[in-house]
Amino acid sequence: MSNPAQSLAQEQAALARLVEKLRQEQALLSETASEGMTDLIGEKAAIVAEMTTLAGHRHQHLASLGYADDEGGMQQWMDEHGSDGDKAIWAALFDLAQDAKELNRLNGILIGKKLSVNQSALTILQGKTNSGNFYGPDGQSSIKSVGRRLGVV
Repeated sequence: MSNPAQSLAQEQAALARLVEKLRQEQALLSETASEGMTDLIGEKAAIVAEMTTLAGHRHQHLASLGYADDEGGMQQWMDEHGSDGDKAIWAALFDLAQDAKELNRLNGILIGKKLSVNQSALTILQGKTNSGNFYGPDGQSSIKSVGRRLGVV
């Protein structure tokens, strides 16, 4: 690698793919059924692994040049040696990272809501709540009526 910025375009492309997967995830989370989520999670994991590898190589290269092996070191290298094109890609990476961060935050909220709804439904089905305890363990209604039964002689 001739400079630490050499793989920035690859990092940008990977991050753009991750943002797209997060948007797909958000769409699935907004639906009642979330079919396809398992495949999407695997795809996201592969993209994150690729991004981690690319960033790791960049950090190693920065360290070999005497810079901090983090984003601060990369920014310092950019300020001192980066071309206009490299600086544009680096800035675009930060913009995409902010998009990914916000999408991930919103998806986390959607997941929390789905979990809450599912937990409430499970609690009712297990009969662990007084407000939703419609049937007892014997399958008979646990709701007691007052008065006489209609239609029964």
